[in-house]
Amino acid sequence: MLKRGFSKGYAAGVLSYGSLLAPIIPPGIGFILYGTVGQVSIGRLFAAGVIPGLMLWAVLAFTISVTARRRGYEPELKRMPTAKEIALASWGGVWAILFPVILIAGLRFGVFTPSEIGAFAVVYAVVIGFFAYRVLRAASFREAIEGSLVDIGAVMFLLALSAIFGYGIVFERIPEVISAWMLTVTESPGLVMVLIVIFILLAGTFMEGSVLIIMLTPIFLPLVTKYGIDPVHFGLVFIMAATIGNYTPPVGAAMFVVCQILRCPIGAYTRESMPFLIAVSGLTLLLIFVPGIVLWIPNLLFGMP
Repeated sequence: MLKRGFSKGYAAGVLSYGSLLAPIIPPGIGFILYGTVGQVSIGRLFAAGVIPGLMLWAVLAFTISVTARRRGYEPELKRMPTAKEIALASWGGVWAILFPVILIAGLRFGVFTPSEIGAFAVVYAVVIGFFAYRVLRAASFREAIEGSLVDIGAVMFLLALSAIFGYGIVFERIPEVISAWMLTVTESPGLVMVLIVIFILLAGTFMEGSVLIIMLTPIFLPLVTKYGIDPVHFGLVFIMAATIGNYTPPVGAAMFVVCQILRCPIGAYTRESMPFLIAVSGLTLLLIFVPGIVLWIPNLLFGMP
């Protein structure tokens, strides 16, 4: 992007907000953490991410199209792609595209449990990397194993600590206290979710998304359940908000990573990524007040809860 004349702030905004797709499209690690801590069906959570993930892609694509044209950035192709070009591009990513389909179908028809699907994902990635794409080699395989061990160790440590944290929250009746306060503010489930999302966005500027999910799920899940909000609906909105917070000033952790890699000033990033923040915030509000968008596929595949 920089070689094509894009500004550093704009390139950083595209990269950071584009990565919001990662935790939404199955199998996002945020769904696994939230489902594990909150005892919510991971299969339903994965299914819930399909339509919002496609909507997020469309919203970001539209925002990029509008802002790039206003800035005079040239597109990769100045014409509509041909059917052959689309087919070749799709074929190049077919193995990656197939995985979420296999994952959701396997969970729906009882082929895998949520823990078994993780083992299947490892085998699938190794086979495809070695034999389909032929890009996985012994050195990169070892590097992937080492990185996975570090990540898994960190997540397991956080889960162990969250169990203690969750016990303390219940013992101190914190959900009941927050619920009683919320009832004095509003009785609307939608407005309750908006207030929670605002809090998560602010907290996300100071803390990493996975930590937020582990710490706040025991607090907010009992609260939203009292308002009749579906745990799957809340989980998707929660994960989106926690991830967005990591890309917003003043202390978004992922924001600093992107800006450091591109050597981009925080002020330039903040200014030029504002259209993306507005776009994803608007989509989040839509998902809050229209839960059917989130719950349609889970209810279709797994039945009504």
